[in-house]
Amino acid sequence: MSTWDSATIGDVSHVVTKGTTPTSMGRPFTTSGIPFVKVESIKENGSVDLRKTAFIDEETHELLRRSALRVDDILFTIAGTIGRAARVTADIVPGNTNQAVAVIRPDVRKVEPRFVLYCLRDEQRVRRAQSRVVQSVQANLSLSELRSVEILLPPLDEQKEIVSVLGALDDKITVNERIAAKADELLRVMYQDACNRAFDSIAIGALGKLVRDGVPVSSLTGEGNYIGLEHMPRRNMWLTAWETDAEVTSGKSRFTSGDVLFGKLRPYFHKVGIALNSGVCSTDILVVRPVEDVRLGWLLLALSSDEVVAHASAVGDGTRMPRAKWKDLETFHVPWPGADRVGHLNDVVRSMAARIGLCVAESQALATLRDTLLPQLMSGRLRIKDAERIVEDAT
Repeated sequence: MSTWDSATIGDVSHVVTKGTTPTSMGRPFTTSGIPFVKVESIKENGSVDLRKTAFIDEETHELLRRSALRVDDILFTIAGTIGRAARVTADIVPGNTNQAVAVIRPDVRKVEPRFVLYCLRDEQRVRRAQSRVVQSVQANLSLSELRSVEILLPPLDEQKEIVSVLGALDDKITVNERIAAKADELLRVMYQDACNRAFDSIAIGALGKLVRDGVPVSSLTGEGNYIGLEHMPRRNMWLTAWETDAEVTSGKSRFTSGDVLFGKLRPYFHKVGIALNSGVCSTDILVVRPVEDVRLGWLLLALSSDEVVAHASAVGDGTRMPRAKWKDLETFHVPWPGADRVGHLNDVVRSMAARIGLCVAESQALATLRDTLLPQLMSGRLRIKDAERIVEDAT
């Protein structure tokens, strides 16, 4: 560590001018096209969730070329939620972002791009950045303050070794996330194939029942699991994120492992998935339990299908903040391919859910290890060889 220099983000990077929201220019978002990264697109593990990006067309992208993204750019949220960082990978380029996200372009002659990423994910440095926030309508961190964030800068070879250690953990977490994404895609294909072969239909109410089990805030222990709409991914049936109920301040609904959770507020966001654990959830989420164990798979696949979500969106009460009602869902008919095919799909769903649950547990353990090693490596307190042995044992 004695040979490490001190530098600022501005010393080793070019902090690109902030982007612009297309709608402020009269340009609409599109349903597909060039990814447009927002704050909610940036995950805590340092990656960009393409399922949470918006899209723009090529003409709009050209108008916003000042903030066009390049591979190995580092994104850092500077408005609203301050301090999330992610690296731009090839699957996001071409891409763009808005004024709530700063684009940092590392000088590769001085610094390894992923080293900058880990510097900006170091909790101590994030807190220092957050302390410089200006409060107006919402929290904002200026680009000049971001440029002045100090880091310790080891030689380039050591930077790459540190990145290799921490990256091994993040890469394994990413693999687990891809397993979940591919499982979701496969099941949707299998469901559609079964629907195409269906010879009858069935009401959703014959597959599952609404569970009304309210939980007063006074009965929460602070150690249970809590799922809010913000934890539910769009159009992905695996609910792999949650937090403790320690910060919950109002009554919630109880769910158990294997229940299907359906986000009823603004159902067009397509937030539907299977609970991998037990806990409480927001009252803006419907808790649906299969009437028979063998019907869980078909219940999950039906409720998370495009057709059911579109129906819920069409009949929901309210214009700006529509809410789906169970009475409108339970009477809706979906294809019924027969007990044998439904039973087979149920076995597949349960098997995949068990596998995804193991992946989630592993990823949580790896993330905890990464977050423990990160500040020690970035400060030079932990030798790289020692960290490599720890990571090798864990992976």
